[in-house]
Amino acid sequence: MNSSRLAAALALLTSLGPAYAQPHRAADPDWPCVQRLVPRLTAAALWPGTAPEGEWRTEPDVAALVARIAPRAVAEPEGVAGIEAFAAPLDERARRHLVPLAFAGLLDQTNVQRDALIENIRRFTRRQRELADVSRAVAAELRTLPENAPAERRAELEQRRAFTAKAFGDAERTLRFACESPVRLEARLGAYARALQAALPPDPG
Repeated sequence: MNSSRLAAALALLTSLGPAYAQPHRAADPDWPCVQRLVPRLTAAALWPGTAPEGEWRTEPDVAALVARIAPRAVAEPEGVAGIEAFAAPLDERARRHLVPLAFAGLLDQTNVQRDALIENIRRFTRRQRELADVSRAVAAELRTLPENAPAERRAELEQRRAFTAKAFGDAERTLRFACESPVRLEARLGAYARALQAALPPDPG
């Protein structure tokens, strides 16, 4: 960490209050992201009409599709192509039954992944709060250290403060990226939902 970044991290650590206040913390003190926390994604926001019914895991083709395109490493275009390939050979009756189940499976697995990401972010936040507490304690000890204190002790405290500031600054940059991860999953699920809806046959009548 260069000197300007270290100074900025030290200033931020020093200024943080006990609550380590960030947007949206009123509802959840461990949520640091500027993005609004949506604990769970629901079918109502992404799927027209009633939520899909049935157990998607009992349909082998649906379960295989979900296993193939739900992992976080799968890019949106690849997943959409997988949906199109899944739907192409299905007749109208099969599409009416299997396509909604595919959405149910993707929704379920996306929520599982988001739950893990959100909990990781919360743990990160608690660690940042602990780092801020340590930094304030070290800074207070430095301020009250007698002028005739051993130079080794002062150097040790300065080193601890710099290390804490670096750890905090590195984590803040990681946290900004982590906060985008649930949003990216939600956006990808929206694209999957649109691709599945496009595969549905028109409503009769």
